[in-house]
Amino acid sequence: MTPKSKKWKELSSDITAGHRALVAAMREIRECSPRTQAKIAGDAHQAPTTLSNHLNGGRIPEESLLREFYQVIEKDASGGDPLPHTLDALLELRVHAQKKHCECCSVGYPPAHPDVSDAEQPASHDARNSPVRRRAVRLRRQIRRRELSVPQKCMRVPVPRAEGDRHPSDAAELTWKETEVVARYLADGRNRDANLVLWRAGASYSADEILKAVNSCRSAGLRDAAETILINAAERTDKQAVLNITAAFNYAGRQEDVDFILAAAIRASG
Repeated sequence: MTPKSKKWKELSSDITAGHRALVAAMREIRECSPRTQAKIAGDAHQAPTTLSNHLNGGRIPEESLLREFYQVIEKDASGGDPLPHTLDALLELRVHAQKKHCECCSVGYPPAHPDVSDAEQPASHDARNSPVRRRAVRLRRQIRRRELSVPQKCMRVPVPRAEGDRHPSDAAELTWKETEVVARYLADGRNRDANLVLWRAGASYSADEILKAVNSCRSAGLRDAAETILINAAERTDKQAVLNITAAFNYAGRQEDVDFILAAAIRASG
């Protein structure tokens, strides 16, 4: 079944012809998928608002995001007609869209409207100096210096499950499919993409899934990534969810992570 044509927002008159051509091509490609934009964005490892921003001419997408967007649509359209543009052609349109008329203008990069990914995942070209990593390091130091006390009596976790229902850490499955993705992003300097994956895990995963993701990151030597997931989990507005996550780590005997989550939650609420 041919997907219905989407009614698109009119592009700003301020964007260049090159940028306009790129957006038009992206829209034609997007219409080849019958799925919702949110699902497409999720599979392309970006926030729905980020993809919407790209498709409405707010910002020229990074090459990595453009590639993943194309690959997702290509998979959706497999078995049908070929996409209206090849990946190489789309990447070439991106290059033309980036060209400036002069050094004083910002053609191709108009001021972007704030979106979820920008707010939650600050861009950084240095993994060692990313805002998320600095926040994790500061929190670790405060916990070590006991600047953040954890009132165990006030913040009690639920009563542990029966012995037969427990899942000790040494028996946990240490395979989170996104671990390799995060490691690759960090190795390539794509810290924004890595942070987005980690934010999504901490902000939306279930307690058991977060335990699995953190264990997997730690086993891969990604300590900062593991603690970034914990920080994002601790900052959830649903405090019952935070308690459930804390309980999952408590059941697994991960006291250090329990202290870290509680300290992060106290910091977020303060």
